[in-house]
Order: sequence, then C-alpha cells, then structure tokens
Amino acid sequence: MEVTQQPATVTSVPKLAYDGGQIDVIWDNHEMAVQWYEKHMGFTRKQVMNGKNEKLSTAEIMTELRAGLWLKSVLTDRRVNHFFAERGTVNPNVRWCYATRDVEAEHAYFQKEGIRTSDIYYTADGKGHFDFWGFEGTRLTAAESQDIQDGSRFGGSWVRIGVRNLQEARTWYEKYLGMVLLEDYSTKGSLKMGLSLEHHPDAHSVWWLDQLSEDAPDNGPVDGPCRPYCVTHDGEAFSQYFQYLRDNGICTSDYITGGFFAFFHFYDPDGNRFNVYKY
Repeated sequence: MEVTQQPATVTSVPKLAYDGGQIDVIWDNHEMAVQWYEKHMGFTRKQVMNGKNEKLSTAEIMTELRAGLWLKSVLTDRRVNHFFAERGTVNPNVRWCYATRDVEAEHAYFQKEGIRTSDIYYTADGKGHFDFWGFEGTRLTAAESQDIQDGSRFGGSWVRIGVRNLQEARTWYEKYLGMVLLEDYSTKGSLKMGLSLEHHPDAHSVWWLDQLSEDAPDNGPVDGPCRPYCVTHDGEAFSQYFQYLRDNGICTSDYITGGFFAFFHFYDPDGNRFNVYKY
C-alpha cells in the first residue's frame, strides 16, 4: 500500500464522472452472490476479471453483471483500508436505486422469496420505492420507472444519500464534488443532484439527497458493501484533489495505488462514503 501526499495546488475539484460501481462480496461467496443477482434481479454476467496485486498482497475477482455494476471479492492477508466493508452492523445511508416498471409486483416477489423488504413508500417525485436486502444483507432499492428500454425486470440505476441537513449537504456536495442541482424538492425533503456520467459527456448521473428523520441514528463513517464510484483520468489532478480534501479537514482514506489504478474514499459530514478512482 502506498500513501501519496502532494502539495495542495488546487482550490476546486477535478471533473468527476460517475462510472457505476461495485458490491463487495466475501471471497468464498462470490459465485453464490452472482447466482443470487441472476435469479432475483434477472442480471446476467458479462465478463469476469481476475487479478493479483503483490503490493497489496491482494487477490481479487470481479464479475460484471450489467453496465457499470460489478461484484468484487478480495482475498488478502491484511486489512486493506479501501476494500474493507462492514456487514451486519448498520444500514448505510448510501444506496443504489434500480428502476423497475412494476414496484408492487417486485415487492410481492421478494416477499414470496423470503427476502427482507421495507414497505412500499413514495419519494418526493411521487415514485414508488421499496428497500430490499440482497445477498449478504446489502441494502438496495427498487424504484418505479417506465424508462426501461427492454424487457428486463430491473433497468438503470441512480444513487440516494441520506443527510441530516439538506441545504448544508447541497452546499457540501457542490463544493467538494462539483455536483449541480437538477430539481429542487426541498419542501418535500429531497434534492435531485447531478454529476457527469462516464462515456456520456452530455448526460448527468442522478444523485438524490434525502433528509433523514430527526431520530435517525448517528453511526459515524460507514463502509458499506455497496460502492458507487466516480472517476477522473488526470493523475496529477487526482492526487491534488486528495490533498485538497485533507487540507479542508475532510475525513479521507489512504491514497492507494495498484498498477494502472489509484483509489481513495472520503466521507461527507454525515459519514456517507464517496469513492473515487483514477485509471
């Protein structure tokens, strides 16, 4: 593992683009996890990547299930900060939402299969949602949408993040990630934010900020298994961004390099984790 510190020569974030992400899975359970998502969400595996990074003493396997979604397992003789995931302790307030045409039918399906779900609820834009706990208890969300272009049960995805102060969170995400406001539902407790989308320069990825309830527990920084990632390809700007965040007092992991890639993550004031990488 390498920790790289560069002089802080930037005063703004680099251009970040959403590039999908990973669900962390225990090494010995990897194939079972793939089969779970195939069976219960209709995803199909596209490619498998295996690798070994001697510098981190880490072996890994990654299986792509759909555009931008990978299941990742790491086998290591040490606790590698960026790849560690908490399980069975708290529910992270960062979660992926997957579009589906018929929320009620999918809710009934998961309940029939004995998969834990929340009740159906409606978000600020009037769409039906429910949370469900996937393989190894990873919390995901099904969301009503008619934008699925094929016959898939689940289509495109976006991210929802629970925060304690909506307007303060908006300012923070604009300043430190370069997000922009797409739609203002603040009177209903939500803001629809946007960030660039990798490989689609004219499009925005969607990130919802949702006001948490007053009695929501303060769990501090949470390293959940669900990991949305943003990417930049400028190595110098990437390392400077890392130092810029630290110089502004933001809780940041080590800067990890591994061959062609570099990674780090940081946390917003509510302990929500944000992942960044460079290739």
